[in-house]
Amino acid sequence: MKQKNKIGIIQPGLRAMLFLFLFLPQMIFAQTVNQVYIFPSANMYAHPNSNLNIYSDISHSGTLVSYNSAIINFYAGVWQNNSGSRLPDESARGIDGIGGVFVFSDLRQNAQRINSVNSVPFNGFPNVRLDNALNVTADMGDLHVNNNLDFLNGHLILNNVNLTVGRAGTGTITGYSQTNFVVTGPGMSGGNLVRHLTGNTTAMEFPVGTAIGSYTPISINYTGSIPQTLKFRVADNVYNKLNFPEYVYKTWIMTTTSPDASAKVDITLQHNSAEEGNTYFRNRSESYISRYDPNLTGLWDIMPPMTTNTPGSITKRAAIFGAYMNTRLNVGSIKPVEYFSKSVIKKDIDENTPVNIPDAISPNGDGLNDTYIITKRLPTDIVRFEVYSRNQVLVYQDFNYLNNFDGTGNKGGFLGNTLPDGIYYYLISVNGAKGIPGYLVINR
Repeated sequence: MKQKNKIGIIQPGLRAMLFLFLFLPQMIFAQTVNQVYIFPSANMYAHPNSNLNIYSDISHSGTLVSYNSAIINFYAGVWQNNSGSRLPDESARGIDGIGGVFVFSDLRQNAQRINSVNSVPFNGFPNVRLDNALNVTADMGDLHVNNNLDFLNGHLILNNVNLTVGRAGTGTITGYSQTNFVVTGPGMSGGNLVRHLTGNTTAMEFPVGTAIGSYTPISINYTGSIPQTLKFRVADNVYNKLNFPEYVYKTWIMTTTSPDASAKVDITLQHNSAEEGNTYFRNRSESYISRYDPNLTGLWDIMPPMTTNTPGSITKRAAIFGAYMNTRLNVGSIKPVEYFSKSVIKKDIDENTPVNIPDAISPNGDGLNDTYIITKRLPTDIVRFEVYSRNQVLVYQDFNYLNNFDGTGNKGGFLGNTLPDGIYYYLISVNGAKGIPGYLVINR
């Protein structure tokens, strides 16, 4: 075995020694190797029913074949699949069989990372099992699991990369719960859980959440005419608007890659009570899944109340108390990116709300649209008008609004200051009714 700076360098002619080096822990410790490098031309085999242990970091550039029923236990910190590396199963093509199970374990009490350099779809791990209470992070490059992703312990955290499980009509995820799931991150963009559908009616679950402790999974029934790739992630606010109290403070984001005019999806979203706005909490029985529509004044559509089920059952373990599920059926005309949240805003709150609400003002002194004028209001109406910046900061508030907002703030650090041109959000309430949200543009 040739060593350089305590890095094992494995060449094709040393395959037998590579087997010993990787899978006999006493030899690894004796050699004090921190990382094993599998040479591009090297070929390794984990045969059926073998139980192999790896205690050093892996930099993999060759081929490591794993047969059905083989277990490969990885105890070190970093597993890196380099460009050109392969982890085939026992089948001729290397992606049609079952393959071994790669277990990421916290035996040595360390968090672990998986790096994928120039990853190739469907040429990733045949099966991955998470057994690490300190969690595993997909840290560089998209991660592919060809057959099964199994959660025993801990989370799989996506650091702005995608996780793909299976191919069209294949791939399973097992063992997930509120303490073991895929963490996508809190933002509107970043990593996704990706699954492939055949185009027929398919039931599938996406066990995702924004952060450890915030499990907000999705269950879908998708029907289409062509094969489809679905991506899901969750974000920690309501897309393109403020976190108004009538909503759950989450946005579930669905991305499709193949346009299909015939496609429809039944979608079930599960959330935790801690993520509800105050008004939502008080009116949960009237809740529904709301879909983002940029052509609407309020940006999100209004639906009749949907049945709310609890405890949450999108889990492979015990049902989750304090978790609530809503289902929306026959979502069609699916756009490449769809946004869903949950709301309790009702249509009847529009009855006492002014019907003519402008969406822009141009306070430049020319006498046209200089102030925000709400028309078709009764003389006795008491209007509460609030304006927020895109950063969710209250910049203007009036509890008896008289159509005099000219783009000048009156709250906090904006008191008496001219607000910059741009997009702002408003909340209008008439005679104490629930507020109507929307947006306005200041353009001088």
